[in-house]
Amino acid sequence: MTTITSKQSQVKLLLRGELIKNVKLTKTQLTVYLNDGMPHYLIANEYRFLEGEVKEWLKSYKPSQERLEREFRDSKGRSLEEYVTEDMILSILRITKDQFINLKKNGLPFQHVGEKGFYHVQDILDFYRKGNQVVKQVLKNMLMPLVEKVPADVPFLIVDGSYNFNNATAGTGVVIVRNGETAAGYSTVRNIKTTKPIVCELLAILDALKLMKKKKFKKAIIITDQKAWTSSFSIDLKTYKGPVKQYINELNQRWNQYKGKVEIRFVGELNEGKNNPLYKKAHDLSQEHRACVNERLKF
Repeated sequence: MTTITSKQSQVKLLLRGELIKNVKLTKTQLTVYLNDGMPHYLIANEYRFLEGEVKEWLKSYKPSQERLEREFRDSKGRSLEEYVTEDMILSILRITKDQFINLKKNGLPFQHVGEKGFYHVQDILDFYRKGNQVVKQVLKNMLMPLVEKVPADVPFLIVDGSYNFNNATAGTGVVIVRNGETAAGYSTVRNIKTTKPIVCELLAILDALKLMKKKKFKKAIIITDQKAWTSSFSIDLKTYKGPVKQYINELNQRWNQYKGKVEIRFVGELNEGKNNPLYKKAHDLSQEHRACVNERLKF
């Protein structure tokens, strides 16, 4: 039988209010720390804490990457949706990784958020601008000639899907470009068995429509590498069975919801077509399923 020492018998679990007072926290901080894994005990549906455990945890505490990215705002009030990642900057600036490292050492503007770096295209262009010449928006150049035919406030959603038969996972990638000035990438991975790789391309359209709702877009242009869909986008449910059918059914419902508000264009209309950095980014995002078998992002 285990004997409780006098030292152990003096241990006392603290209530929320007691922990806040003893450790000098705010209610908001406590909620954030709990979400980030602070040690606690759930007894009779109420939180209890050991003060020593909490203080030790706080010594090495680092906010979660997801929360840092979600809550980030720069000095101009911009969120990370207006920033791009390193691989996209390399494509936009057309430089090597070694050149990029040297530019960062010599003042290239970027934001360090948690363990990742993020880059604002316009900030970088302004930093390297010379003379009085007008520098065209890089993202607008990538979208040419589409930007000449589409109102500035209509976003572009460049999509791609890919399928891995080895682990039965479908990956989708979506890159959203707003006003020809900002770009943000999104990916989704689903465990799904199918004999039709085209399913992943349909899922990419589905995820684009989900993002439209989440971002409250009233209209949008979806760009895909499936040329036939640009003239007619219709899906016959009878050709799909099992778990795939539920996704296709959802896609049909969302497509009907946005009928007349969404237009599908072929990737060939982008500058450089499938070699366009925006499309390549969507493709790379769709390939993330090769290293991930669980759904990574839900809308």
